[in-house]
Amino acid sequence: MPSAKTKTREQKAVPAPDSRTRLLESMVDAIWERSYGAVSVDAICERADVRKGSFYHFFKSKTALAVAALEHLWETQSRPALNEIFSPTCPPLERFERMIAFWYQRSVECQAEKGRVLGCPYFNIGAETASAEPELAAKVREVLARYQATLESTLHEANSRGELDIADPAATAESLFALVEGCSTQARIHNDPERVHHFADAFGRVIGAELTPDYGTPIAVAHD
Repeated sequence: MPSAKTKTREQKAVPAPDSRTRLLESMVDAIWERSYGAVSVDAICERADVRKGSFYHFFKSKTALAVAALEHLWETQSRPALNEIFSPTCPPLERFERMIAFWYQRSVECQAEKGRVLGCPYFNIGAETASAEPELAAKVREVLARYQATLESTLHEANSRGELDIADPAATAESLFALVEGCSTQARIHNDPERVHHFADAFGRVIGAELTPDYGTPIAVAHD
């Protein structure tokens, strides 16, 4: 963690997260690092430094918190990252390369910070709760559909530019997203970020183009 620095007059103090935000962020981190079933309301409150009574002021249940936490993760991290990676200022194929490089870089960072490659938090939670927590599983499907829609719209644009000739962008986006999540799960199972490298070749074969992600150049994205 970077060392704290003395604030200058030009720098504004960043307000500490409120209790509700701390609960949301603690829930995301806890279920990503462990699992939804392994995390209790008491553990979340302790991690967030929030009293249990305050928890129930904001959320009626652990499930309600988890649903809100996934939307919070999307709005504050995933959506800004996708907007940056899939910026319309980049050609469509370059966007795919940036996505793969960013995913690899985040996997390496996760392994260094958490001690393991943790994969996709949405997919992990969805796979665990699909049958037991329908409300939570529905939120996962909603968020993952947004990712897939980004892939599909990029394929449509690549077609219109003459970079690709994809007959069915919707079906191809579904196949590509299955590759994304499958490789993410493999990287988690084997605790090996290098599994992401296999993904670039498979992705390219599906769309009929050679992709050459630049894994060495950090892709910085701003969070809301």
